Amino acid sequence: MELRAVQALENRVALVTGAAGGIGRSCALALAGAGLRVAVTDLDPGAMDGLVSDMRGSGGAAVACRLDVTDEASVAAAFDQASAELGPVAVLVTCAGIMSEGGGAATDIADIAVDEWDRIQAVNTRGTFLCIREFLRRHRERPVADGRIVTLSSAAAQLGGYRGDPCYVASKAAILGLTKISARQAAGSGITVNCVAAGPVRTGMFERAMDPAGVPGLVERIPMGRVGEAADVAAAVTYLVGEGGAWVTGSTLDVNGGYRMQ
Repeated sequence: MELRAVQALENRVALVTGAAGGIGRSCALALAGAGLRVAVTDLDPGAMDGLVSDMRGSGGAAVACRLDVTDEASVAAAFDQASAELGPVAVLVTCAGIMSEGGGAATDIADIAVDEWDRIQAVNTRGTFLCIREFLRRHRERPVADGRIVTLSSAAAQLGGYRGDPCYVASKAAILGLTKISARQAAGSGITVNCVAAGPVRTGMFERAMDPAGVPGLVERIPMGRVGEAADVAAAVTYLVGEGGAWVTGSTLDVNGGYRMQ
């Protein structure tokens, strides 16, 4: 039986949320390097001017879109802009995420304010849901070949969070389940939905949450002997949206240097 050819990467448009941050920025650059046209989105488009210039300077097509992932209208507007300037979105990568201040030290659940809980869920869980929903609604109206969705979770959600705060851990755990049900429902449309669960990755969020004195002890628990880099996550995302990931869906890919080895 002959395998169906997957549409070339350069014929597709990707929308990346949280692209001003470490992992989001790295994912956007990797996808552009693979030939995709990329809409980079974040709350502050100005923070992505340099990113867009770099991508265009390398011969890629890119646009910066303002996006508040917690707001339905903002999500729709970002998809509208991306589609108008680059073409219909075929690839969605949801990197937007936050944690509580001082999130490296777990707060007792008994001490968490409802407003703080809601703030984290709004960005991490609701934001991922709204972007997936918008993507699937548009594909229902105007199907695009070889649709791909990649969500971002965390080893903290899989382990129960040795250091991560409960708000963050719960929000990232919800993404694991949302990914699976989305994959099941979207499979009939030829859309794959997968999750990358990142271990300790050196980003701005990591630096703010992690006491430098604790890094050597953390590294000792990582079999590969180092903290991850955003590029490690971006490489996994690029695989999942490319030809190699065509028959992978509903999966969570651990990118953690063996930190959560089972």
